[in-house]
Amino acid sequence: MAQTQVKKFTFAEFLDYNTEDSRIELEEGEIIIMPAGSPLHIQIIRFLFTIIEAYIKANNLPLEIFPGGIGVRTGIRTSREPDLCILHREDWEALRKQNPLSAVVERPPLLVIEVVSPGAVNRERDYHTKRREYAEMGIPEYWIIDPEERKVTICLLVGQSYEITEVQKQTVIRSNLLPKLVLTAEELFDL
Repeated sequence: MAQTQVKKFTFAEFLDYNTEDSRIELEEGEIIIMPAGSPLHIQIIRFLFTIIEAYIKANNLPLEIFPGGIGVRTGIRTSREPDLCILHREDWEALRKQNPLSAVVERPPLLVIEVVSPGAVNRERDYHTKRREYAEMGIPEYWIIDPEERKVTICLLVGQSYEITEVQKQTVIRSNLLPKLVLTAEELFDL
């Protein structure tokens, strides 16, 4: 049986790739169409965005939070689009001035958050592939929100790899970037 060749895209071709119907990522030159989020997935993203944005404003922090739409270039032919991404305001302003046509950062964001979509491939990508890529890029903090297992995995960069803490139920999520944030895992899953 003949195998179909998968077209490999350069990063520049990826930036020009036109899709209006779905989110895409570039993984080692391959276009990956991201699955649509479930209602709970979307609720979690919206809830976290609202809570963290209010925290940033209340604490007058020079940060910007984005619910999708920001690409994170993690390799020569790889770009991710986290569910939530926090950048230093200076990095955001520089990106806006530098490249008004593409919101893809090449410097490490301060925090990325992924809500795990159903399916083994998505779980593997969020728990292993992206975790490795984000650590290699030097992203200081990565949260993996897992509605299926009702847990939050907090990855804090120590040296070149992440120190992992799993949080469930009433345990408070501890963030180096947002140290005064009071949020439990259960709050995310009981929306």
